[in-house]
Amino acid sequence: MQHKTLLLTLLILLLSACGGATVDPNTPPEIVYGEDVCQRCGMIISDDRFAAALVVERAANEFESLLFDDAGEMFAFAGEDNGQAKIVSWFVHDYTSREWLDATAAWFVLADSLQTPMGFGVAACAHELEARSLAQEWGGEALTFAQAAKKLAGLEMEGK
Repeated sequence: MQHKTLLLTLLILLLSACGGATVDPNTPPEIVYGEDVCQRCGMIISDDRFAAALVVERAANEFESLLFDDAGEMFAFAGEDNGQAKIVSWFVHDYTSREWLDATAAWFVLADSLQTPMGFGVAACAHELEARSLAQEWGGEALTFAQAAKKLAGLEMEGK
């Protein structure tokens, strides 16, 4: 009888662990390039220089990561009325290092000459000087997060 109780307890624990991954809203998601798809356009995400993500709160303490193939797609999605829950985190990849950045602290380069997956012409940079240099090189403009959100999605971002 003890074996059955132990087995049943282990089975319950195992099944509860398979209930779905918990998303940490402060941690960028992992993207499987060539397999994961963009939340907005459905295209396969393949270029880590432009990949972006949002973390939304679907219910109290229930978070979901939304992946995008282009930072412009992320901004556009945020500006649309998708009935989505509250956005709690914004992430982008640094164009040069390809490392995740907190998008609210990043600088953005908007340039028509920049070829991005969905044609938004947006690249993110960790530092203002790099963004200004790339903007000059590409004939574009360097923007803060708030400026990029307003220009690309019509969003007014307070304190960002």
